[in-house]
Amino acid sequence: MSSRRYYFCLALLALLGSLAVFAATLPWGPGLSTDGARYLSTAENLAAGRGLVDYLGEPLVHWPPLYPALLSGLHWLSGWDVLKLAQILNSLAFGGVILLSGVFLWRALLGQPVFALWASAVVATALPLLEVSANVASDPLFMLCVLLWLLVAQQYAAGRATRHFWQMAALAAAACFLRYAGAALVMSGALVVLLAWRPQWRGALRWATAYGLASGLPIGLWAILHNYRLSGLLLGSHQPAYPPGLLLAFIEKVVSWFVPQRILLSVPPLALFGVLLALLAWRSTRARWAAFGRRLLAAPLLPAAAFTLVYGGMLVFTISYAEHRVPGSQRLHALLLPCLLVLAAAAWQAFAPRLQAPWRHVALAGLAVWLLLPLYRSVEYVQRSQQEGDVSYYNLYNTRSLRQSELATYLQGLALTPEDKVYSNNEAAAWFLLRRPIYRLPRYDGETQASLAAALAEFKSWPAAQDQAYLIWFGAALDYKREVPTPEQLQTLVPESTLRLLSSFRSGSGDVYILDGE
Repeated sequence: MSSRRYYFCLALLALLGSLAVFAATLPWGPGLSTDGARYLSTAENLAAGRGLVDYLGEPLVHWPPLYPALLSGLHWLSGWDVLKLAQILNSLAFGGVILLSGVFLWRALLGQPVFALWASAVVATALPLLEVSANVASDPLFMLCVLLWLLVAQQYAAGRATRHFWQMAALAAAACFLRYAGAALVMSGALVVLLAWRPQWRGALRWATAYGLASGLPIGLWAILHNYRLSGLLLGSHQPAYPPGLLLAFIEKVVSWFVPQRILLSVPPLALFGVLLALLAWRSTRARWAAFGRRLLAAPLLPAAAFTLVYGGMLVFTISYAEHRVPGSQRLHALLLPCLLVLAAAAWQAFAPRLQAPWRHVALAGLAVWLLLPLYRSVEYVQRSQQEGDVSYYNLYNTRSLRQSELATYLQGLALTPEDKVYSNNEAAAWFLLRRPIYRLPRYDGETQASLAAALAEFKSWPAAQDQAYLIWFGAALDYKREVPTPEQLQTLVPESTLRLLSSFRSGSGDVYILDGE
């Protein structure tokens, strides 16, 4: 296959990918999680001159600032709503991810153009990548940065040019401002620089240290001068990791990309992974491992190997187990798909038996037929999202059921003034429906209730007597914050001299109360 034909097919895949995201989000807009609501509200506040604060008025410290800053700048230039801008930006970003993945695969898999095109189609039809691109999230832009970094790192490993060194450092620094996981590019880059200079280890250490400082210093300064100054936290906080569980979840998610769900209901993913390891052990020889190692250290594959090692380690040892153990949360893992495809192709060449021409044709036909699996998943996802709003795991708020609910209709009819206060048990959902600042209710230990009375007594943000205030209490799936006291508890435990709750509206999706401060 000629390079011209390859890149024509690649451009077509990228165009279709962007159109798929746009089609999935066209009727209702992109999916919206709590993180996405914080991004959008921060972008609106920044454009309005209120700084990097979210719908609660809290500073942006748990997430980096570049994504909301981009949305804010585009909003300032165009006047378009930030939700629409996120839809357009992520649609284009997904096309860019497909395009850059194809370029990376072409360079990494020299002499394997057909497999590179097939792997590009795998990326284009990967449901986890499509889902996260159809949501308000920084992940698609972050993946663009990673792919650009991989391409530049290939060039640096081949020639050690100074301009490629600085391009790598700049891309790693930018990635850190999209997601704190960009630190993986800081560490991976230092490893690439170190190995690219072997066996001149003195120069290797000097250049690797310089790269680490150049790429990591900007986010380090931001963490100290902005985050720590405002919150006492450097890079936000998250729930603890549990490496054995995260490793198992990693394996299960990767296997699910390639194996139909019906098979996985009968055969555990870990068993299939064990079979793969057994086949690798069966084909292992010292010479094959040596050849495989030499190829991994060569310029085309070194960046992919380094990034997979570092970022894969982060997925196992650093991320929140409670949040990412569920099958639907795959946005962090899907980032590795192009690298895993490249490494799998290299392993196949090193360890698999050589197929004769007829069997090669059968294998290629099998790979082509297999593409029907991710294609079917993606088409089904787009069709369902057009009807109901994004149906991925991430979307909590921008759904057809919430937007067409009686509660949403009632809230849209409220004649709220800028001075009115709105409280809620789900602040992100309330912000999405009203697009205004939301006030936080007190928090307590929802399991033991030992500190409920103390939390209510210490709470100082109740509305004053002259304030007009409302409480929006979401029900069903949006009432998931167990540490928030219920309206019944507020009526029972908060003295009427402090606060009274007057029911204003009730429905299956939620209730609205008027808060009367005394």
